[in-house]
Amino acid sequence: MVSIDSALRAERPMRPGRSAPFAATQPQVVAPFFAGKGEGLTLHRYFDEDFVARFLNDAQAGRLTGTAAQPWFHSDRFGRFSAEPTLRLPLHRCFYLVCAEVRCVAGGSPAFDPRKILGAGLVVRRVAADGTAQRWMISDGQPLGWRDGRIPDHDPDDVHRLAARGLLPARFPEPPYSGEEVVPLHTLLVSRRDARGVARKHTLLWGYLPLSGSARQQVDAPLPLPEGDEAPDFGLEHAWPLGSRGAKDWADGDGLVVTEGVASAAFIEVLQTLLTQFRVDDAGDPDNAGLRKLLGKVRFHHFEVRLVEGEDFPQLVPVFGDTVLEWLDRSAPALVELFARIGRGEPVAGGARLPDGAGGSRTDRLLLSEQEAENLRSLVGLRLARAQVRFDDGLPMPRYGQGDEDRFISLPFIRWRDECGCERVAWGPASHVFRVASPFDPEAQRPTTVVLPALDDLKRGLPRGVAMLAPKSLADVLRKISPNADMKGDGPGNRSGTCWSFSFSLPAITLCATMLLMVVINLLNLFLGWLPRVFLALPRLCLKALRGK
Repeated sequence: MVSIDSALRAERPMRPGRSAPFAATQPQVVAPFFAGKGEGLTLHRYFDEDFVARFLNDAQAGRLTGTAAQPWFHSDRFGRFSAEPTLRLPLHRCFYLVCAEVRCVAGGSPAFDPRKILGAGLVVRRVAADGTAQRWMISDGQPLGWRDGRIPDHDPDDVHRLAARGLLPARFPEPPYSGEEVVPLHTLLVSRRDARGVARKHTLLWGYLPLSGSARQQVDAPLPLPEGDEAPDFGLEHAWPLGSRGAKDWADGDGLVVTEGVASAAFIEVLQTLLTQFRVDDAGDPDNAGLRKLLGKVRFHHFEVRLVEGEDFPQLVPVFGDTVLEWLDRSAPALVELFARIGRGEPVAGGARLPDGAGGSRTDRLLLSEQEAENLRSLVGLRLARAQVRFDDGLPMPRYGQGDEDRFISLPFIRWRDECGCERVAWGPASHVFRVASPFDPEAQRPTTVVLPALDDLKRGLPRGVAMLAPKSLADVLRKISPNADMKGDGPGNRSGTCWSFSFSLPAITLCATMLLMVVINLLNLFLGWLPRVFLALPRLCLKALRGK
Protein backbone atom coordinates (compact mmCIF):
# COMPACT_ATOMS: atom_id res chain seq x y z
CA MET A 1 0.00 0.00 0.00
CA VAL A 2 2.88 2.36 0.79
CA SER A 3 4.52 1.79 -2.61
CA ILE A 4 1.33 2.54 -4.49
CA ASP A 5 0.68 5.64 -2.41
CA SER A 6 4.18 6.99 -2.94
CA ALA A 7 3.95 6.38 -6.68
CA LEU A 8 0.62 8.16 -7.03
CA ARG A 9 0.98 11.20 -4.80
CA ALA A 10 0.46 14.01 -7.29
CA GLU A 11 2.11 16.80 -5.28
CA ARG A 12 4.50 16.69 -2.36
CA PRO A 13 3.71 18.81 0.72
CA MET A 14 5.12 22.30 0.37
CA ARG A 15 8.33 22.90 2.27
CA PRO A 16 7.87 25.48 5.00
CA GLY A 17 11.30 27.00 4.45
CA ARG A 18 12.64 29.28 7.16
CA SER A 19 9.34 30.55 8.52
CA ALA A 20 8.23 28.43 11.47
CA PRO A 21 4.82 30.17 11.89
CA PHE A 22 4.08 29.45 8.26
CA ALA A 23 4.70 25.72 8.83
CA ALA A 24 2.09 25.68 11.58
CA THR A 25 -0.60 26.85 9.17
CA GLN A 26 0.23 24.33 6.46
CA PRO A 27 -2.48 21.63 6.08
CA GLN A 28 -1.89 17.94 5.76
CA VAL A 29 -4.42 15.49 4.31
CA VAL A 30 -4.22 12.22 6.23
CA ALA A 31 -6.29 9.18 7.02
CA PRO A 32 -9.21 9.92 9.36
CA PHE A 33 -8.65 9.50 13.08
CA PHE A 34 -10.74 6.31 13.19
CA ALA A 35 -8.81 4.57 10.38
CA GLY A 36 -6.68 1.52 10.96
CA LYS A 37 -2.92 1.42 10.87
CA GLY A 38 -1.47 2.02 7.40
CA GLU A 39 -4.80 3.08 5.89
CA GLY A 40 -5.45 6.16 3.79
CA LEU A 41 -8.74 7.38 2.38
CA THR A 42 -11.44 5.17 3.93
CA LEU A 43 -14.42 3.61 2.12
CA HIS A 44 -17.86 3.21 3.70
CA ARG A 45 -20.64 1.07 2.20
CA TYR A 46 -24.40 1.75 2.47
CA PHE A 47 -27.35 -0.20 1.10
CA ASP A 48 -30.14 2.38 1.31
CA GLU A 49 -30.78 5.56 -0.67
CA ASP A 50 -30.40 7.76 2.43
CA PHE A 51 -26.70 6.99 2.55
CA VAL A 52 -25.64 10.64 2.93
CA ALA A 53 -27.78 11.19 6.04
CA ARG A 54 -26.69 7.81 7.39
CA PHE A 55 -23.02 8.67 6.93
CA LEU A 56 -23.33 12.10 8.56
CA ASN A 57 -25.14 10.59 11.54
CA ASP A 58 -22.48 7.88 11.85
CA ALA A 59 -19.72 10.50 11.71
CA GLN A 60 -21.30 12.66 14.40
CA ALA A 61 -22.09 9.66 16.62
CA GLY A 62 -18.61 8.15 16.27
CA ARG A 63 -19.74 4.95 14.55
CA LEU A 64 -17.31 5.16 11.61
CA THR A 65 -14.47 2.65 11.41
CA GLY A 66 -11.57 2.04 9.08
CA THR A 67 -12.04 0.27 5.77
CA ALA A 68 -10.36 -2.98 6.80
CA ALA A 69 -12.42 -3.14 10.01
CA GLN A 70 -15.71 -3.28 8.08
CA PRO A 71 -17.03 -6.81 7.36
CA TRP A 72 -17.69 -6.16 3.66
CA PHE A 73 -13.99 -5.46 3.06
CA HIS A 74 -13.24 -9.17 3.53
CA SER A 75 -16.53 -10.69 2.30
CA ASP A 76 -17.04 -8.74 -0.95
CA ARG A 77 -14.38 -10.52 -3.01
CA PHE A 78 -16.13 -11.95 -6.04
CA GLY A 79 -15.07 -14.29 -8.81
CA ARG A 80 -11.47 -15.18 -9.51
CA PHE A 81 -10.12 -11.99 -7.91
CA SER A 82 -9.83 -12.39 -4.16
CA ALA A 83 -6.81 -10.24 -3.35
CA GLU A 84 -8.85 -7.02 -3.39
CA PRO A 85 -12.42 -6.20 -2.36
CA THR A 86 -14.97 -5.66 -5.12
CA LEU A 87 -17.25 -2.65 -4.94
CA ARG A 88 -20.84 -3.06 -6.05
CA LEU A 89 -22.55 -0.65 -8.44
CA PRO A 90 -25.51 1.65 -7.78
CA LEU A 91 -27.35 -0.81 -10.03
CA HIS A 92 -27.02 -3.24 -7.11
CA ARG A 93 -28.49 -0.57 -4.79
CA CYS A 94 -25.15 -0.15 -3.06
CA PHE A 95 -23.40 3.18 -2.45
CA TYR A 96 -19.93 4.12 -1.20
CA LEU A 97 -18.71 7.22 0.59
CA VAL A 98 -15.09 8.16 1.24
CA CYS A 99 -13.55 9.96 4.18
CA ALA A 100 -10.22 11.65 4.99
CA GLU A 101 -9.02 14.21 7.52
CA VAL A 102 -7.20 17.55 7.28
CA ARG A 103 -4.77 18.52 10.03
CA CYS A 104 -2.26 21.26 10.58
CA VAL A 105 1.44 20.46 10.27
CA ALA A 106 2.21 21.50 13.83
CA GLY A 107 2.77 19.99 17.21
CA GLY A 108 -0.22 17.93 18.23
CA SER A 109 -1.66 18.05 14.68
CA PRO A 110 -4.73 20.19 15.44
CA ALA A 111 -7.69 20.28 13.09
CA PHE A 112 -7.25 22.52 10.06
CA ASP A 113 -9.80 25.32 9.86
CA PRO A 114 -12.37 24.20 7.23
CA ARG A 115 -12.97 27.86 6.31
CA LYS A 116 -9.43 27.99 4.91
CA ILE A 117 -10.09 25.12 2.49
CA LEU A 118 -10.81 26.65 -0.93
CA GLY A 119 -11.93 23.36 -2.45
CA ALA A 120 -11.55 19.62 -2.11
CA GLY A 121 -11.95 16.62 -4.34
CA LEU A 122 -10.89 13.10 -5.11
CA VAL A 123 -9.60 11.30 -8.18
CA VAL A 124 -9.85 7.62 -9.06
CA ARG A 125 -6.89 6.01 -10.81
CA ARG A 126 -6.39 2.68 -12.50
CA VAL A 127 -3.42 0.81 -11.07
CA ALA A 128 -1.62 -2.02 -12.83
CA ALA A 129 -0.03 -4.92 -10.99
CA ASP A 130 3.41 -3.27 -11.25
CA GLY A 131 2.14 -0.08 -9.59
CA THR A 132 1.96 2.13 -12.69
CA ALA A 133 -1.12 4.34 -12.75
CA GLN A 134 -3.51 5.69 -15.36
CA ARG A 135 -5.65 8.79 -15.03
CA TRP A 136 -9.20 9.27 -16.36
CA MET A 137 -8.74 12.35 -18.51
CA ILE A 138 -11.26 14.87 -19.84
CA SER A 139 -10.69 17.41 -22.62
CA ASP A 140 -13.12 20.29 -23.19
CA GLY A 141 -15.78 18.44 -21.26
CA GLN A 142 -15.43 15.21 -23.27
CA PRO A 143 -13.99 12.09 -21.58
CA LEU A 144 -10.87 10.68 -23.24
CA GLY A 145 -10.62 7.53 -21.12
CA TRP A 146 -7.66 6.11 -19.21
CA ARG A 147 -4.34 7.68 -20.14
CA ASP A 148 -0.78 6.64 -19.27
CA GLY A 149 2.06 8.98 -18.49
CA ARG A 150 3.79 10.73 -15.64
CA ILE A 151 1.57 11.93 -12.82
CA PRO A 152 2.13 15.72 -12.66
CA ASP A 153 2.60 17.47 -9.34
CA HIS A 154 -0.12 20.11 -9.66
CA ASP A 155 -3.86 20.73 -9.52
CA PRO A 156 -5.76 18.23 -11.74
CA ASP A 157 -8.02 20.99 -13.14
CA ASP A 158 -6.02 22.61 -15.97
CA VAL A 159 -8.07 25.81 -16.27
CA HIS A 160 -8.33 26.33 -12.50
CA ARG A 161 -4.59 25.80 -12.07
CA LEU A 162 -3.61 28.28 -14.77
CA ALA A 163 -6.15 30.84 -13.57
CA ALA A 164 -4.90 30.54 -9.98
CA ARG A 165 -1.36 31.20 -11.20
CA GLY A 166 -2.50 34.30 -13.08
CA LEU A 167 -1.78 32.80 -16.50
CA LEU A 168 -5.45 32.81 -17.57
CA PRO A 169 -8.04 35.50 -16.89
CA ALA A 170 -11.17 34.64 -14.97
CA ARG A 171 -14.08 33.84 -17.29
CA PHE A 172 -17.80 33.55 -16.78
CA PRO A 173 -19.11 31.11 -17.63
CA GLU A 174 -16.07 28.94 -17.11
CA PRO A 175 -14.78 27.01 -20.11
CA PRO A 176 -15.47 23.26 -20.35
CA TYR A 177 -13.48 21.17 -17.93
CA SER A 178 -10.08 19.81 -19.00
CA GLY A 179 -7.80 17.63 -16.93
CA GLU A 180 -8.16 14.61 -14.68
CA GLU A 181 -11.73 13.98 -13.61
CA VAL A 182 -12.39 15.27 -10.10
CA VAL A 183 -15.24 14.35 -7.76
CA PRO A 184 -16.04 17.02 -5.15
CA LEU A 185 -15.47 16.45 -1.44
CA HIS A 186 -17.09 18.29 1.46
CA THR A 187 -15.89 19.31 4.91
CA LEU A 188 -17.37 18.20 8.21
CA LEU A 189 -16.19 19.36 11.63
CA VAL A 190 -16.70 16.73 14.35
CA SER A 191 -15.65 16.56 17.98
CA ARG A 192 -14.33 13.47 19.77
CA ARG A 193 -12.87 12.76 23.19
CA ASP A 194 -9.50 11.07 23.31
CA ALA A 195 -8.34 8.45 25.81
CA ARG A 196 -7.75 11.15 28.42
CA GLY A 197 -11.31 12.46 28.05
CA VAL A 198 -10.21 15.67 26.32
CA ALA A 199 -12.53 16.85 23.53
CA ARG A 200 -10.74 17.31 20.22
CA LYS A 201 -12.03 18.60 16.92
CA HIS A 202 -11.42 16.89 13.58
CA THR A 203 -11.91 18.31 10.09
CA LEU A 204 -13.18 15.49 7.90
CA LEU A 205 -13.39 15.37 4.11
CA TRP A 206 -16.21 13.24 2.81
CA GLY A 207 -17.93 12.61 -0.50
CA TYR A 208 -19.66 10.14 -2.77
CA LEU A 209 -17.55 7.70 -4.78
CA PRO A 210 -19.17 7.34 -8.23
CA LEU A 211 -18.58 4.03 -9.98
CA SER A 212 -19.88 4.97 -13.41
CA GLY A 213 -18.69 6.79 -16.50
CA SER A 214 -17.71 5.98 -20.05
CA ALA A 215 -15.59 7.30 -22.90
CA ARG A 216 -16.74 7.32 -26.51
CA GLN A 217 -14.56 5.82 -29.21
CA GLN A 218 -13.34 8.04 -32.03
CA VAL A 219 -14.01 7.23 -35.67
CA ASP A 220 -10.29 6.94 -36.41
CA ALA A 221 -9.64 4.60 -33.50
CA PRO A 222 -7.58 1.52 -34.47
CA LEU A 223 -9.38 -1.77 -34.69
CA PRO A 224 -8.94 -4.04 -31.65
CA LEU A 225 -6.47 -6.82 -32.30
CA PRO A 226 -6.67 -10.35 -30.89
CA GLU A 227 -3.93 -11.93 -28.84
CA GLY A 228 -0.62 -11.99 -30.67
CA ASP A 229 -1.29 -8.60 -32.33
CA GLU A 230 -2.45 -10.30 -35.51
CA ALA A 231 -4.79 -8.34 -37.75
CA PRO A 232 -8.28 -9.86 -37.95
CA ASP A 233 -9.05 -11.77 -41.14
CA PHE A 234 -12.50 -10.54 -42.10
CA GLY A 235 -12.40 -12.81 -45.13
CA LEU A 236 -13.13 -15.79 -42.89
CA GLU A 237 -16.71 -14.54 -42.65
CA HIS A 238 -17.39 -15.91 -46.15
CA ALA A 239 -16.54 -19.10 -48.01
CA TRP A 240 -14.22 -19.37 -51.00
CA PRO A 241 -14.09 -17.84 -53.61
CA LEU A 242 -15.91 -14.82 -52.13
CA GLY A 243 -14.03 -15.08 -48.82
CA SER A 244 -10.91 -16.68 -47.40
CA ARG A 245 -12.69 -19.51 -45.55
CA GLY A 246 -11.58 -22.72 -47.23
CA ALA A 247 -9.21 -20.85 -49.57
CA LYS A 248 -7.40 -22.86 -52.24
CA ASP A 249 -5.80 -22.38 -55.62
CA TRP A 250 -8.17 -20.97 -58.22
CA ALA A 251 -9.75 -23.62 -60.36
CA ASP A 252 -12.10 -23.53 -63.33
CA GLY A 253 -15.66 -23.29 -62.14
CA ASP A 254 -14.87 -21.52 -58.85
CA GLY A 255 -16.27 -18.28 -60.19
CA LEU A 256 -19.65 -19.77 -61.18
CA VAL A 257 -21.75 -18.53 -58.24
CA VAL A 258 -25.21 -18.66 -59.91
CA THR A 259 -26.31 -21.54 -62.12
CA GLU A 260 -29.70 -21.38 -63.85
CA GLY A 261 -30.87 -18.93 -61.21
CA VAL A 262 -29.71 -21.07 -58.25
CA ALA A 263 -27.10 -19.34 -56.07
CA SER A 264 -24.24 -21.10 -54.34
CA ALA A 265 -24.05 -21.09 -50.55
CA ALA A 266 -21.03 -18.75 -50.68
CA PHE A 267 -22.93 -16.25 -52.84
CA ILE A 268 -25.90 -16.34 -50.44
CA GLU A 269 -23.53 -15.51 -47.55
CA VAL A 270 -22.13 -12.51 -49.40
CA LEU A 271 -25.58 -11.32 -50.44
CA GLN A 272 -26.74 -11.40 -46.83
CA THR A 273 -23.73 -9.31 -45.81
CA LEU A 274 -24.17 -6.86 -48.67
CA LEU A 275 -27.84 -6.23 -47.98
CA THR A 276 -28.43 -6.74 -44.27
CA GLN A 277 -25.13 -5.36 -42.94
CA PHE A 278 -23.87 -2.93 -45.57
CA ARG A 279 -27.18 -1.89 -47.16
CA VAL A 280 -25.35 -1.80 -50.47
CA ASP A 281 -28.62 -0.82 -52.15
CA ASP A 282 -28.26 2.57 -50.42
CA ALA A 283 -26.49 4.71 -53.01
CA GLY A 284 -26.11 7.57 -50.54
CA ASP A 285 -23.64 5.71 -48.28
CA PRO A 286 -20.11 6.70 -49.36
CA ASP A 287 -18.66 3.56 -47.76
CA ASN A 288 -20.50 1.48 -50.39
CA ALA A 289 -19.02 3.35 -53.37
CA GLY A 290 -16.32 0.76 -54.11
CA LEU A 291 -18.69 -2.19 -53.84
CA ARG A 292 -21.35 -0.54 -55.98
CA LYS A 293 -18.77 0.29 -58.65
CA LEU A 294 -17.58 -3.32 -58.79
CA LEU A 295 -21.09 -4.81 -58.74
CA GLY A 296 -22.07 -2.40 -61.49
CA LYS A 297 -19.53 -4.04 -63.82
CA VAL A 298 -20.49 -7.68 -63.18
CA ARG A 299 -23.37 -8.92 -65.34
CA PHE A 300 -25.62 -11.95 -65.38
CA HIS A 301 -25.70 -13.94 -68.60
CA HIS A 302 -27.42 -16.83 -70.31
CA PHE A 303 -26.59 -18.86 -73.42
CA GLU A 304 -28.38 -18.67 -76.74
CA VAL A 305 -27.78 -20.37 -80.08
CA ARG A 306 -26.93 -17.65 -82.58
CA LEU A 307 -25.19 -17.24 -85.90
CA VAL A 308 -21.76 -15.79 -85.38
CA GLU A 309 -19.94 -13.87 -88.09
CA GLY A 310 -17.27 -16.04 -89.66
CA GLU A 311 -18.90 -19.31 -88.57
CA ASP A 312 -20.89 -21.63 -90.86
CA PHE A 313 -23.03 -23.11 -88.09
CA PRO A 314 -24.96 -21.54 -85.20
CA GLN A 315 -22.93 -21.23 -82.01
CA LEU A 316 -23.81 -21.25 -78.30
CA VAL A 317 -22.88 -17.72 -77.19
CA PRO A 318 -23.36 -15.86 -73.88
CA VAL A 319 -25.92 -13.08 -73.82
CA PHE A 320 -25.36 -10.57 -71.04
CA GLY A 321 -28.21 -9.06 -69.07
CA ASP A 322 -28.47 -6.66 -66.14
CA THR A 323 -25.69 -6.00 -63.67
CA VAL A 324 -25.62 -7.34 -60.14
CA LEU A 325 -26.02 -3.78 -58.84
CA GLU A 326 -29.15 -3.15 -60.89
CA TRP A 327 -30.59 -6.44 -59.71
CA LEU A 328 -29.82 -5.73 -56.03
CA ASP A 329 -31.35 -2.25 -56.18
CA ARG A 330 -34.72 -3.61 -57.30
CA SER A 331 -34.65 -7.01 -55.55
CA ALA A 332 -33.53 -6.08 -52.03
CA PRO A 333 -36.94 -6.66 -50.32
CA ALA A 334 -37.42 -10.01 -52.07
CA LEU A 335 -33.91 -11.10 -51.12
CA VAL A 336 -34.46 -10.21 -47.45
CA GLU A 337 -37.57 -12.39 -47.51
CA LEU A 338 -35.51 -15.18 -49.10
CA PHE A 339 -32.92 -14.90 -46.32
CA ALA A 340 -35.69 -15.25 -43.73
CA ARG A 341 -36.96 -18.40 -45.43
CA ILE A 342 -33.44 -19.83 -45.50
CA GLY A 343 -33.14 -19.09 -41.79
CA ARG A 344 -36.33 -21.08 -41.19
CA GLY A 345 -34.86 -23.98 -43.15
CA GLU A 346 -37.41 -23.91 -45.96
CA PRO A 347 -34.95 -23.74 -48.88
CA VAL A 348 -31.35 -24.90 -48.65
CA ALA A 349 -28.77 -22.13 -48.95
CA GLY A 350 -27.04 -23.84 -51.87
CA GLY A 351 -30.28 -24.63 -53.66
CA ALA A 352 -32.23 -21.39 -53.38
CA ARG A 353 -33.44 -19.80 -56.60
CA LEU A 354 -32.91 -16.07 -56.67
CA PRO A 355 -35.79 -13.64 -57.26
CA ASP A 356 -35.59 -11.48 -60.35
CA GLY A 357 -37.10 -8.40 -58.71
CA ALA A 358 -40.25 -8.51 -60.86
CA GLY A 359 -42.19 -11.22 -59.04
CA GLY A 360 -40.44 -14.17 -60.71
CA SER A 361 -37.17 -16.05 -60.37
CA ARG A 362 -33.89 -15.78 -62.20
CA THR A 363 -32.96 -18.45 -64.74
CA ASP A 364 -29.54 -17.20 -65.84
CA ARG A 365 -25.96 -17.50 -64.61
CA LEU A 366 -23.33 -15.38 -62.93
CA LEU A 367 -19.65 -16.07 -63.54
CA LEU A 368 -16.90 -14.13 -61.79
CA SER A 369 -13.36 -14.03 -63.05
CA GLU A 370 -10.46 -14.69 -60.72
CA GLN A 371 -9.68 -10.98 -60.58
CA GLU A 372 -13.31 -10.01 -59.93
CA ALA A 373 -13.55 -12.52 -57.09
CA GLU A 374 -10.32 -11.20 -55.58
CA ASN A 375 -11.54 -7.61 -55.83
CA LEU A 376 -14.84 -8.57 -54.20
CA ARG A 377 -13.04 -10.32 -51.34
CA SER A 378 -10.87 -7.27 -50.73
CA LEU A 379 -13.74 -4.79 -50.88
CA VAL A 380 -15.95 -6.85 -48.57
CA GLY A 381 -13.08 -7.22 -46.07
CA LEU A 382 -12.39 -3.48 -46.12
CA ARG A 383 -16.09 -2.72 -45.80
CA LEU A 384 -16.35 -5.05 -42.78
CA ALA A 385 -13.42 -3.27 -41.13
CA ARG A 386 -15.03 0.08 -41.90
CA ALA A 387 -18.37 -1.13 -40.53
CA GLN A 388 -16.68 -2.10 -37.27
CA VAL A 389 -15.05 1.33 -36.97
CA ARG A 390 -18.35 3.07 -37.75
CA PHE A 391 -20.11 0.96 -35.13
CA ASP A 392 -17.45 1.77 -32.55
CA ASP A 393 -17.57 5.48 -33.38
CA GLY A 394 -19.42 7.10 -30.51
CA LEU A 395 -19.81 3.76 -28.71
CA PRO A 396 -19.48 4.42 -24.98
CA MET A 397 -16.89 2.14 -23.40
CA PRO A 398 -17.35 1.70 -19.64
CA ARG A 399 -14.86 3.34 -17.32
CA TYR A 400 -14.53 0.43 -14.92
CA GLY A 401 -13.69 -2.98 -16.36
CA GLN A 402 -13.31 -6.39 -14.76
CA GLY A 403 -10.03 -7.55 -16.30
CA ASP A 404 -6.80 -8.57 -14.62
CA GLU A 405 -5.40 -5.02 -14.74
CA ASP A 406 -8.62 -3.30 -13.64
CA ARG A 407 -7.53 -2.35 -10.12
CA PHE A 408 -8.38 1.08 -8.77
CA ILE A 409 -7.56 3.45 -5.93
CA SER A 410 -8.91 6.83 -4.86
CA LEU A 411 -6.89 9.84 -3.65
CA PRO A 412 -8.16 13.03 -1.93
CA PHE A 413 -6.76 16.54 -2.25
CA ILE A 414 -7.55 20.05 -1.02
CA ARG A 415 -6.87 23.55 -2.31
CA TRP A 416 -5.70 26.13 0.21
CA ARG A 417 -4.06 29.54 0.24
CA ASP A 418 -0.72 30.13 1.91
CA GLU A 419 0.44 33.24 3.78
CA CYS A 420 1.67 34.78 0.53
CA GLY A 421 -1.76 34.53 -1.07
CA CYS A 422 -0.78 31.73 -3.47
CA GLU A 423 -3.19 28.86 -3.99
CA ARG A 424 -1.66 25.46 -3.32
CA VAL A 425 -2.70 21.83 -3.43
CA ALA A 426 -2.17 19.19 -0.75
CA TRP A 427 -2.76 15.53 -1.60
CA GLY A 428 -3.71 12.79 0.80
CA PRO A 429 -2.94 9.06 1.03
CA ALA A 430 -4.64 6.63 -1.32
CA SER A 431 -7.42 4.25 -0.38
CA HIS A 432 -7.13 0.51 -0.39
CA VAL A 433 -6.93 -1.04 -3.84
CA PHE A 434 -10.36 -2.14 -5.01
CA ARG A 435 -12.13 -3.62 -7.99
CA VAL A 436 -15.54 -2.83 -9.45
CA ALA A 437 -18.20 -5.51 -9.96
CA SER A 438 -19.78 -6.30 -13.27
CA PRO A 439 -23.45 -5.27 -13.61
CA PHE A 440 -24.39 -8.95 -14.04
CA ASP A 441 -22.08 -10.46 -11.44
CA PRO A 442 -24.36 -12.96 -9.63
CA GLU A 443 -22.47 -12.55 -6.34
CA ALA A 444 -22.90 -8.78 -6.44
CA GLN A 445 -26.66 -8.92 -6.97
CA ARG A 446 -28.95 -8.10 -4.10
CA PRO A 447 -32.50 -9.46 -3.76
CA THR A 448 -35.32 -7.38 -5.17
CA THR A 449 -38.99 -7.94 -4.44
CA VAL A 450 -41.49 -7.74 -7.31
CA VAL A 451 -45.02 -8.33 -6.02
CA LEU A 452 -47.04 -10.25 -8.58
CA PRO A 453 -50.69 -9.33 -9.01
CA ALA A 454 -53.46 -11.53 -7.67
CA LEU A 455 -55.94 -13.08 -10.06
CA ASP A 456 -58.68 -10.67 -9.00
CA ASP A 457 -56.36 -7.80 -10.02
CA LEU A 458 -56.67 -9.00 -13.60
CA LYS A 459 -60.43 -8.56 -13.47
CA ARG A 460 -60.04 -4.98 -12.27
CA GLY A 461 -56.91 -4.21 -14.29
CA LEU A 462 -57.58 -1.41 -16.74
CA PRO A 463 -55.14 -0.33 -19.46
CA ARG A 464 -53.85 2.66 -17.53
CA GLY A 465 -50.19 1.76 -17.51
CA VAL A 466 -47.39 3.02 -19.70
CA ALA A 467 -48.78 4.81 -22.75
CA MET A 468 -47.10 4.51 -26.15
CA LEU A 469 -47.83 7.20 -28.72
CA ALA A 470 -48.02 5.82 -32.25
CA PRO A 471 -47.74 8.22 -35.20
CA LYS A 472 -50.40 7.99 -37.88
CA SER A 473 -48.30 5.78 -40.21
CA LEU A 474 -47.78 3.20 -37.44
CA ALA A 475 -51.34 3.53 -36.10
CA ASP A 476 -52.66 2.72 -39.58
CA VAL A 477 -50.97 -0.69 -39.31
CA LEU A 478 -51.62 -1.41 -35.63
CA ARG A 479 -55.31 -0.65 -35.87
CA LYS A 480 -55.65 -3.16 -38.73
CA ILE A 481 -54.51 -6.04 -36.52
CA SER A 482 -57.44 -8.19 -35.51
CA PRO A 483 -57.59 -8.90 -31.74
CA ASN A 484 -57.47 -12.67 -32.05
CA ALA A 485 -54.75 -15.30 -31.91
CA ASP A 486 -54.12 -15.66 -35.65
CA MET A 487 -53.27 -11.93 -35.98
CA LYS A 488 -55.27 -11.41 -39.14
CA GLY A 489 -55.19 -8.00 -40.76
CA ASP A 490 -58.93 -7.48 -40.67
CA GLY A 491 -59.17 -5.05 -37.75
CA PRO A 492 -61.12 -1.79 -37.78
CA GLY A 493 -58.21 0.27 -39.09
CA ASN A 494 -57.46 3.90 -38.41
CA ARG A 495 -60.67 5.41 -39.70
CA SER A 496 -60.09 8.78 -38.05
CA GLY A 497 -56.67 9.14 -39.66
CA THR A 498 -55.01 10.41 -36.46
CA CYS A 499 -52.28 9.39 -34.05
CA TRP A 500 -53.23 6.87 -31.35
CA SER A 501 -52.16 6.26 -27.77
CA PHE A 502 -51.85 2.59 -26.74
CA SER A 503 -51.52 1.37 -23.16
CA PHE A 504 -51.64 -2.00 -21.41
CA SER A 505 -52.88 -3.38 -18.13
CA LEU A 506 -49.84 -3.62 -15.87
CA PRO A 507 -51.10 -6.67 -13.90
CA ALA A 508 -51.60 -8.57 -17.15
CA ILE A 509 -48.22 -7.53 -18.52
CA THR A 510 -46.51 -8.58 -15.25
CA LEU A 511 -48.08 -12.03 -15.32
CA CYS A 512 -47.34 -12.47 -19.02
CA ALA A 513 -43.70 -11.52 -18.46
CA THR A 514 -43.44 -14.01 -15.60
CA MET A 515 -44.97 -16.86 -17.59
CA LEU A 516 -42.83 -16.08 -20.64
CA LEU A 517 -39.72 -16.00 -18.47
CA MET A 518 -40.57 -19.39 -16.97
CA VAL A 519 -41.14 -20.86 -20.44
CA VAL A 520 -37.73 -19.68 -21.62
CA ILE A 521 -35.97 -20.88 -18.46
CA ASN A 522 -37.59 -24.30 -18.70
CA LEU A 523 -36.58 -24.63 -22.35
CA LEU A 524 -32.97 -23.80 -21.49
CA ASN A 525 -33.16 -26.16 -18.52
CA LEU A 526 -33.82 -29.06 -20.90
CA PHE A 527 -30.38 -28.60 -22.48
CA LEU A 528 -28.26 -26.82 -19.87
CA GLY A 529 -29.80 -27.73 -16.54
CA TRP A 530 -30.12 -24.08 -15.52
CA LEU A 531 -33.22 -24.31 -13.33
CA PRO A 532 -31.46 -24.94 -9.99
CA ARG A 533 -29.16 -21.96 -10.67
CA VAL A 534 -31.68 -19.39 -11.83
CA PHE A 535 -34.91 -20.22 -10.03
CA LEU A 536 -35.50 -20.38 -6.29
CA ALA A 537 -38.91 -20.98 -4.72
CA LEU A 538 -39.34 -20.22 -1.01
CA PRO A 539 -42.61 -20.36 0.94
CA ARG A 540 -43.99 -17.11 2.26
CA LEU A 541 -46.81 -16.44 4.69
CA CYS A 542 -49.75 -14.87 2.85
CA LEU A 543 -52.16 -12.92 5.03
CA LYS A 544 -55.00 -13.35 2.54
CA ALA A 545 -54.61 -17.10 2.80
CA LEU A 546 -54.90 -16.90 6.58
CA ARG A 547 -58.16 -14.97 6.19
CA GLY A 548 -59.50 -17.67 3.87
CA LYS A 549 -59.30 -15.58 0.69
